[in-house]
Amino acid sequence: MKPAQVIERAAKRMDRLIQDLLDVAVMESGQLTIERVRLSASGLIVEAADMQKPLASSSSLELRIEAESDLPDVWGDRDRLLQVFENLIGNAIKFTKAGGRITVGAASTDHEVIFRVADTGSGMAPEDLPRVFDRFWQATRANRQGAGLGLPITKGIVEAHGGRIWVESTPHRGTTVSFAIPEATPEQGRPSAPSGSSLRDGDRAA
Repeated sequence: MKPAQVIERAAKRMDRLIQDLLDVAVMESGQLTIERVRLSASGLIVEAADMQKPLASSSSLELRIEAESDLPDVWGDRDRLLQVFENLIGNAIKFTKAGGRITVGAASTDHEVIFRVADTGSGMAPEDLPRVFDRFWQATRANRQGAGLGLPITKGIVEAHGGRIWVESTPHRGTTVSFAIPEATPEQGRPSAPSGSSLRDGDRAA
């Protein structure tokens, strides 16, 4: 790797760490700003997956979408929810070996949309699951990256939406992180999906 690339990557990691620390500080002060609009759940998934295609491809991973075809809209902050997906898909990529698969999906139930990011990676031991949302905690791995703030921030964003988040994992068989966001009610604004974003049957990337 060229020196310039090393410097660029270090700068990006530092910038991300600073932003994560700022997010944690804002959450602890109870001042996290959530700017809700009516969002297409299908469009949100497609945009989140498209943003992670290059990273998944460079890691030789398959990134696919599996979701219901007629998802309701959700009431949420587009940028913050994309940040949730970025953290979850990024974690899945870090813990999944080349040749593995990451699935981004969603289903509707009881006035909620349940999103999920599942991988075929290393998984976690049962005793580690209660700690995954603790600040600065990371599952044991030989090549750690980041400061262990992504999942706590993700939890804070989801809960600020009035949602919930949970993890299911089996050692050596993969991890699934799911989170529920309330469905938008009829009176809550109009659809605001990214231009050109629609769920495509069998949509796959990388």
